[in-house]
Amino acid sequence: MTLLNDNSIVCSDLTDHPIIKQLLNKDISTLRSENFIVFPTQTSESKDLENDNYIFQLSNGKIWTRNIVGLLSYNNDVIQIQSRFMEKSNEDFFLRYMMQKVLNFNVVSSSLNSDNMQSYYDLLMYVFPYFLNEAMKKGVYKEYVEKSYNDANIKGRIDVASQIKYNSPFTGKVAYTTREFSYDNKITQLIRHTIEKIQKEKSHILTQNDVTRENIRTIKEMTHSFSYQCREAVVRNNLLNPIKHGYYEEYSSLQRLCLQILKDNKTGYGNDEMQVQGVIIDVAWLWEEYIHKITNWNHYGRKSHLGTLKLFKQLFEETQQHRYPDFEVNGVPIDTKYKRRLDKRNDYNQITTYVHILESSQGGFLQPTDEYDSKSFVRLGTLYGGGDIFTYKFYVPQEQDSYESFVEEIKVSEYSLIETFIE
Repeated sequence: MTLLNDNSIVCSDLTDHPIIKQLLNKDISTLRSENFIVFPTQTSESKDLENDNYIFQLSNGKIWTRNIVGLLSYNNDVIQIQSRFMEKSNEDFFLRYMMQKVLNFNVVSSSLNSDNMQSYYDLLMYVFPYFLNEAMKKGVYKEYVEKSYNDANIKGRIDVASQIKYNSPFTGKVAYTTREFSYDNKITQLIRHTIEKIQKEKSHILTQNDVTRENIRTIKEMTHSFSYQCREAVVRNNLLNPIKHGYYEEYSSLQRLCLQILKDNKTGYGNDEMQVQGVIIDVAWLWEEYIHKITNWNHYGRKSHLGTLKLFKQLFEETQQHRYPDFEVNGVPIDTKYKRRLDKRNDYNQITTYVHILESSQGGFLQPTDEYDSKSFVRLGTLYGGGDIFTYKFYVPQEQDSYESFVEEIKVSEYSLIETFIE
């Protein structure tokens, strides 16, 4: 396994690596449409995937990794892009810990760090509950399916061949087919087959929380025509009929994931001779979601269930503008920034806007750091017009001997963060 860090220069020895050459300057939207598994499932949820949307990018004669972490595979070769805040450690405990928090799974072994392709296969299964739960927020997928009947209540197209076969001589019944809007369709059948495979191989993945268990129960109830013998037909039907409607983007992502799990990753980006698969994550998005998990602060964003700040006081919604700080706690706006250096133009302008709208006495940034300092809270200055700007440096433990010791240490950082902002 080859290890790289996000937002870093790729060393010259790796510039001819087949995976890097295949993915160089390929944007996320292209890879998403070619069976890559991408977090978050919707690009609109991420501030960074819209702009800095490459895994590998050529800039000033050098190849850079960007704000993306994850696993990329080709045959038995795997590239892992890990957090640059864990450069001093052999294993990326920080990424693993954030994923477990955000995706609600518990890795019971260290297989995600093993030096073989099994790490990629395992990760596909571990992220399945997240994709399932995100899709099910839209309700159970429903579409028109063709049904065959043989009764006296004809309400569709007569199936002549079946009529001759089953109803000769005429017995009062008619064989016919009709299209019905049904929850039992190619997508829910694909999800059901994926659930059955994971339950057989790694059942603990599907029992991590109540939401996952309830969604699995619902899928099983809706797929009453399920049969193990139909798996290949279901997979083939889904390969030929990908979901394209924008409203079902979460189901489209889930469909691609299920196909990779069921087909043992035989689909990917590139030609038939060079198929690259990947599970890639916008690490800035992951950092923000992780902070929300551990703090439960008021969360803002463009998704319908998140809060928003109105820019103007007038009542006319058609002229209203909205602003989105990441968090607000006790009236203080906080923006998470997964980077070492703040942009003294855009970042400062954003936080100044939030401080003004909220009429707050202060506002600031929350940044991870691999450099320990007893003073985490750093005051940056006071705005003309009032309001202090600060940054909080969240320490990511370094050079831990085991994942368990890393968890113990990072919980100290979490506790310090929460205590700092208790009113």
